[in-house]
Amino acid sequence: MDFHIPQHLLNKPLRILLIGAGGSGSQIATELFQMDSLLRQLSQQSVYIDLTIVDGDTVSIFNVGRQGYYLGDIGCNKADVLVNRFNNFGGTNWKSIPKYCSPKDINFSQFDFVITAVDKAQFRVELGQFFKNTHSHSDLLWLDLGNGANTGQVVLGHANTVIRSDGVRLPNVFDLYGDMLKEIDDEKEDTPSCSTEAALTKQDFGSNRAVAGQATQLIWQLVRYAKISHHGAFVDIANAVVQPLKIDPQVWAVYGYETQKCA
Repeated sequence: MDFHIPQHLLNKPLRILLIGAGGSGSQIATELFQMDSLLRQLSQQSVYIDLTIVDGDTVSIFNVGRQGYYLGDIGCNKADVLVNRFNNFGGTNWKSIPKYCSPKDINFSQFDFVITAVDKAQFRVELGQFFKNTHSHSDLLWLDLGNGANTGQVVLGHANTVIRSDGVRLPNVFDLYGDMLKEIDDEKEDTPSCSTEAALTKQDFGSNRAVAGQATQLIWQLVRYAKISHHGAFVDIANAVVQPLKIDPQVWAVYGYETQKCA
């Protein structure tokens, strides 16, 4: 089964909200900059990426090498660093929100995609519940990334429970993994890293890049070719394995999700 990009998103700037500018988020921002350049060239400047990055964290020495930051960035806000870099040297007009935001702080109607590249399961739960309680018709797509030490997963789904366009609603990460996310203790999982070696035990080199590559490829396929045949992936860099998450109601049923048609 294929999923086709909604007609109203074709041949126009793509408004993307990126929440989280750490290992995966900084890699995604870099790949979106490359995608932006290609789309502008292919469309004579009519199609491009309009990106907003949200993150309240600052760059530390332990982020250098693991994330998309340099020694001169230490002490600066991550969202500001990335946006200023691409705006100053890449000619973009991207925006940063240098603070932590809760779902109620964000006007999601301003965006076509929301990408979450955050460490905390609780934020995904809050965001999933926020969308579940939002009853307006919307084709907003939620792309979520998660990482372990050598593994990761990407899930692209519709944010709201009611969609505008024709076709099947894609389940998001909260639809498929909501119960599991609710059981995760963020305080135990997200202990501060006191050294680069300790940080690498939580996320090995290359894991963020591998997951970010799968995520941005979904966006590229939709924008460039207008359709996708899978809406996520499971990545294992230690064993060189990538398993797609197929657009298939029988696959979703394994996670307890019942297929929904548009209203």
